Amino acid sequence: MNRLKLIFNQTLMISTGILFGLGIQALLARLCGEQTEVSWQWFIPLSIVLTGFLCAIPSVIFLDEEDPFGLHISVKITLHFLAILGVVSLCGRLFGWYDSFSEWLVIAVMYVIIYAFVWAATFWLAKSDANKINDALKDMQDEE
Repeated sequence: MNRLKLIFNQTLMISTGILFGLGIQALLARLCGEQTEVSWQWFIPLSIVLTGFLCAIPSVIFLDEEDPFGLHISVKITLHFLAILGVVSLCGRLFGWYDSFSEWLVIAVMYVIIYAFVWAATFWLAKSDANKINDALKDMQDEE
């Protein structure tokens, strides 16, 4: 999967995951009897998309196959996870998504769920692309 496609797909998946997570958070609060009314400042939707984009960037940097440092894949994944958690935490603080540690914990749990979903979806898309390429190569060989 080329880099621009990876960034675009992950930005969309992460942004959608954040919106979905916020919706579930509001639904759970409503089911627990709290009077909830979702009211966003004008910049919140843009901040969600910007955060999605900023979270997609480390995927290209850390998961590049041309690793000059020769790091083991588990180290790369750990660094990737922590880098994106840092981006989410910083963006959350700057954009006012949380004010206290307990609110940050909710964001962190949502982050872990979204991270797992995006990883699974990214691998599925990459495998699908590889299968399409292999099928096209088989068709070309059959024609020869």
